[in-house]
Amino acid sequence: MLIGIDIVDIKRIKDVAERTPRFLDRVFTGQELRYCFQKANPYPSLAVRFASKEAMRKLHPDFSAGIRFHEVEVFSNEDGRPEIKLHGRALDKWKKNGIGPITISLSHSKEQAIAVAAAVKG
Repeated sequence: MLIGIDIVDIKRIKDVAERTPRFLDRVFTGQELRYCFQKANPYPSLAVRFASKEAMRKLHPDFSAGIRFHEVEVFSNEDGRPEIKLHGRALDKWKKNGIGPITISLSHSKEQAIAVAAAVKG
């Protein structure tokens, strides 16, 4: 079993986004930004997606280096549950390492966002 987890302060993401607007385009895909900014307060959704990308980096040692934030995308499926879509080098490394389907769980409180990624190798 492979598990990655990350927690982030929502205020930290908001502060960085307001101070350095290009941060949003460097970290999030267009689809992620559209989803988050349709909400009255986009920052909890942005923070939990950031935590997801970091949790994915912790899922397997091969994901910790050389993976760009855009290569890990979080979206909601038809049921509203979060899923991960890999692109580019992240997808290549996932296939190369024989990692099975990735399950992601997201949550946030008023101040913090947390994400857990889990998969089985082999």
